[in-house]
Amino acid sequence: MKVPGGGSVLVPEPYNRVPSYPAYAERVADKVLIGYRNWRSTMSGHPECDGMIAVGLASKFESLRAFMQTSRGGLSIQWSAADTVPGTAWTSNEQRYPVEDREGEDGPELVQLLAVHRSGWFDVYDDPALMYVASSRSSVHVAVWIKNKHGGARRAASLVRRIAASFRH
Repeated sequence: MKVPGGGSVLVPEPYNRVPSYPAYAERVADKVLIGYRNWRSTMSGHPECDGMIAVGLASKFESLRAFMQTSRGGLSIQWSAADTVPGTAWTSNEQRYPVEDREGEDGPELVQLLAVHRSGWFDVYDDPALMYVASSRSSVHVAVWIKNKHGGARRAASLVRRIAASFRH
């Protein structure tokens, strides 16, 4: 798939499918490539997904955090609020999970725990998830928003490595 600004990457299934339903990726399509896991319309009429990846050229962003913030524009409603700690009130001071900066094997990384608030048949619940954003030596930034039940941190790191390694100018 083409990365905005030049080059291409291999995007693994199921993130490589073009959504048949309008997606929020259009908001940031000029800056980052967005791939969704199961983008769909819910019964309430709002679009939703089971995770997201984002890929952008490192040269187009002043920092890894700027890339992360831009990529957040493609998140669905439930994922964009997943950094809010469950049980906190919706005020201007809600508690949010902190973003951890760290140095990884291939460069800087950002990691954040998440809880994706979902409505089920009998109750509402929070799916444990995380955000993993990494800079690679191949000149691209890659971000993954993934539920623990879809592989969590280990799967996120694997996706980032595979996508970054596939980058071609």
